[in-house]
This record gives sequence, C-alpha cells and structure tokens, in this order.
Amino acid sequence: MYLSSETVTSPSPTLVPPQYRVCQTLLDKGSGGVNEDALAVGNKVCIVCDGSTGLDAGELIPGSSGAQQAAEITAAVFNEDNERNLHLSAQIANETIRARMQEYGVDCSQREHLWSTSFAAVQLSGSGINWCQIGDCLILLSYEDGRSKLLGNLPGHDEQILAHWQKIGSRAVGTIHQVMGEQIAAVRRTMNRAFGALNGEAEALEFLVQGRIEDDLISDVLLFSDGFFPPTRLPDKPLDTKKLVDLYKTSGLTGVRDHIRVLQSNDPGCYLYPRFKMFDDISAIALQKS
Repeated sequence: MYLSSETVTSPSPTLVPPQYRVCQTLLDKGSGGVNEDALAVGNKVCIVCDGSTGLDAGELIPGSSGAQQAAEITAAVFNEDNERNLHLSAQIANETIRARMQEYGVDCSQREHLWSTSFAAVQLSGSGINWCQIGDCLILLSYEDGRSKLLGNLPGHDEQILAHWQKIGSRAVGTIHQVMGEQIAAVRRTMNRAFGALNGEAEALEFLVQGRIEDDLISDVLLFSDGFFPPTRLPDKPLDTKKLVDLYKTSGLTGVRDHIRVLQSNDPGCYLYPRFKMFDDISAIALQKS
C-alpha cells in the first residue's frame, strides 16, 4: 500500500488478475500541510481516497489531520482482504473512522467537525470488475473504440460556492475559506443528507454506489480523486472526461498532473478556475488490459 505525503509514481507494472495490470500510480501532495489523499494497490483491489478534515480548525493529531486519518484508514481497510466484498470493506472503514474520532475526542454531534473521506475502489474478479464509489473520487473507463464512461456519481455539492467565488474572488479580501466559511460549513452539514462520504455515520452507506462491469472493449481503467480533474472555468461542469482520457493517453498520470499544476500556478487566487486551495492533493491509479 502506498501512503505518503510526497509524490509517488510507479512506472513498473504491478500484476493483478491476468485481464488487467496496474501500470501507473500517482500520489501527489498539494499545497496543504499534509497529504490528505491516500491509495492502495493490492493483488485484486485498488483504491484511491480523498480525505476532508472537520471544520474545527484544531490539530488533534500532531503532524496529521482528520482528513489524512480518514483516507489512510479507508485505504488500509480495503487493502486488508482482496476477496472481501467492497461494500463490507466500506462499512468496516466507516466504523473504524468513527472509533478513531471517538478515541481523539471529536464531538460527533457537531457534523461539520467529522473526519471524512471519499473513495473509489475496484476489485478484479473473474472476467470482470466489481466497483464501489462515494463522493468525489471517480472511476473512468476508456474503451478501445474511443468511448469513455464514468462510473459513480459526482455529487456537485460545492458548485454554488465555487460559482459565487468565481464572481467575487478578484475583489475579495482573504481566501475562499475566510470569505465563505459559513457557506462552506453549511454545505458540510449536509454530508450524508444531500451527498455522501465515509465519516462514521451509518447514513454514509446509503450513498455508496456500486456495480460490476464485464466488457472486452475496455482498454484502461482510471481511479482518481478530484485533485486529478483538469481545472475548468465552469463549476457546474467539473470534469471533461474526453479531455482527461486524451491527456492520459498522451502523457500518462504524471503528464495530467503537470498540466493541472501549470494551470493552477497561473491562477493563485483560485477564482479563474474556482477551487478551495492553490494545489489539491492527487491520488490516481491506472489499469490497462493485459
């Protein structure tokens, strides 16, 4: 399992069941203090996670954060058993996150304080792929005939905040968190009511999206957090899947990362391409047909 605060790439193939192989991984720290993404690559199961820290502004764990804890817990649980049902792994991870919060004295009645994580996972099984997803980590299939297909749901819960920031950002005094902190907290309180994430609440499991894919025309499977989305000026259209696949096919995971970082560097105010921080953490895994 790869869990690191630094960039991690894996150019050498990791063998999984014969129809697919893990050909690249990327774990890249953004502009925050710690990397709040995590990933794991097992014999049959691969997962990317994107943690989100509770809005209490406290550091309960020196050198870490609640987001990092939630993401790493989830990656570790899925990596424990490559044969276990993905839904069950999500349930175990969710319960473990709650237990860890209680251990550190987090007031779980204050919902905006909860540690949480999105994730996207695949399990190679027979001739197909079992998959499971929640939040803004996604799975993208690329087909030999040029088509692409997104698995899971992109919640869109931050669209209004980002659209508003795009309008006022150049005139604002302070960061998006300073200017729109109350709105951000209000959205966070709708977690597992309007959108899902693993945060220790039983309701999180109602937002899991899962399925199975068997298709001989699939050439590539990409798992990634929202830090891997190429920047866009359209908050209501956060992901151009064709552009992402084209970038990946041309330059690989690190090429996509480099493209993203250049655009973000040219927008330090985070309002041309509206987002919550200069550089987001990135986790991504690419599988190819063997």
